[in-house]
Amino acid sequence: MHVLYLTKDLFFSSRVCNLAREAGATVDVVASAEACSAKDDTTLAIIDLGLPQLEIASAVDHLRAIVSSLKIIAYGPHVDTEKLAAARQAGCDTVLSRSQFDQQFASLLRKPM
Repeated sequence: MHVLYLTKDLFFSSRVCNLAREAGATVDVVASAEACSAKDDTTLAIIDLGLPQLEIASAVDHLRAIVSSLKIIAYGPHVDTEKLAAARQAGCDTVLSRSQFDQQFASLLRKPM
């Protein structure tokens, strides 16, 4: 499994990448959707809604153009209800608060994509 991870948070991303690697996934960390490229086994994209200047609808459209069957998980601060709602409206498969994502990420990786 290959994972695309949109974030600039190097500290938190190292934890996410380690969990993904433990589950047998490879991870590309990028700072924008436009910088993403798919590999043959790309099945998951993770979007940090705290990414500066993120246009969530455009990012989701771009990712789906790369891999139409891509599962997209977005997470952000629980207090930023507008960004969380925008991610749902943009078509993200799963939208979580950052703490929910942190607690559930390992189990999300084990779910069939």
